[in-house]
Amino acid sequence: MIKKTGVTGWLFIFCLLSSCSKKPGTETPSNGKVFSRFEFKISHNSFLPQDIIAEIQGDTIYAIAFSGTDLAAMKPSFSTDGGAVAVGGQQQVSDQSVQNFLAPVTYTVTAGDGSVKQFIVKITTTNLPVLYISTNNVPVESKENYIGGYLKIKEKISGDSLYGGVMEIRGRGNSTWNMPKKPYKIKLDKKAGLLGMNENKQWVLLASYADKSLLRNETGFELSRRLGLAFTPAGKFVDVILNGTYAGNYQLVEQIDVGKNKINIAEQDAATTTMPDISGGYLVELDGFALSEAVYFNTARNMMISVHYPDDDEINAAQRNYIGSYFNTFETSLFAGNFDHPVTGYKKYFDINSYINFYLVNEIIGNPDIFWSTYMYKARSNDTIYTGPVWDMDIAANNDNRLGDVVNKLMLDAAHEPRQWINRLMEDKAFRNRIRARWNEIKITS
Repeated sequence: MIKKTGVTGWLFIFCLLSSCSKKPGTETPSNGKVFSRFEFKISHNSFLPQDIIAEIQGDTIYAIAFSGTDLAAMKPSFSTDGGAVAVGGQQQVSDQSVQNFLAPVTYTVTAGDGSVKQFIVKITTTNLPVLYISTNNVPVESKENYIGGYLKIKEKISGDSLYGGVMEIRGRGNSTWNMPKKPYKIKLDKKAGLLGMNENKQWVLLASYADKSLLRNETGFELSRRLGLAFTPAGKFVDVILNGTYAGNYQLVEQIDVGKNKINIAEQDAATTTMPDISGGYLVELDGFALSEAVYFNTARNMMISVHYPDDDEINAAQRNYIGSYFNTFETSLFAGNFDHPVTGYKKYFDINSYINFYLVNEIIGNPDIFWSTYMYKARSNDTIYTGPVWDMDIAANNDNRLGDVVNKLMLDAAHEPRQWINRLMEDKAFRNRIRARWNEIKITS
């Protein structure tokens, strides 16, 4: 015998199931009308250097493209939560429908219940100029061999052309060349003042891969300008697209070289072998990587010095011997017993003011490579060696894990070797006093 309560329970379940059952086509229409994603993929826009992922903020969709991107015919990829998509009454299909995004485009999403919502798609640029470099897809894999190609520089959403010309490109750098983001050297077919900088044929693209802020080199350059070094390389931040692929954000910088608007010393003829012309000019670098350079020499105390000017394919043996001998003469005077004599000591050969400015820039920014890489130059008919410009500061400002935390340390003590010249200079009381006086000047005015 079935209990009364059991019958009642079965009746309840039956009624519940009956009430939940609906005839086909009676579902409640969806009210979904929101984009869940909006992007532009390389797979459907082959001219893009990388995918563009838009940001959806309320009823506005923002996307950022590189200057010079062709926005006139783009196929967006999108998803909604159920609504149909249209532009100007025309149905839009993800990955297929083409739109002109040179101006904002209004998309209408219609939900199943007939309600609508409009979205405005706006594409802006990074506000940075873009270097479009083409080598006809020949990879840039060497630091020695240039590859021919073409360079275009564009800016703004309209893709205004700032430069176009034939160029050659190769890799550059020492340890930085082995990093994932490669630095490059560009040689134009003729001088040009790129992005408002001085006219030059040779330019450098600093990758600054070790510096995730990308700001350390420019910060050091600005310090150099404020302290009044004779030459500081000009630089502009740019995006680089190499053979259609985005390579990264770089700093386009003037190549350190001898010239009117650079290190302004006399240029040498390749045939020069006698005084006074052989006395200058020279551009050299105290260089921890000198062994990898084409022209270098060691001093008697084993300081390695690369010669950057005259160029390695033009410098002759007499010039090479002259500058090597001259630096040995200076070094001998620096370590002599009466080295600190103001007339007959090392100051006869060495300009302490330019060195102190150079030292202070690097000390302020905390550059551990200050003594590993130091540019110096010598003018014609001038016995003095000058220091500068500053360079290579991507691991400054406490960005060298090998040294640990150096926020409260001086590079005088913590920087990488060789430090024998600066250690000897610091034994000269007049030199130390001049550093102190210069510091007191710049900490107020700079």
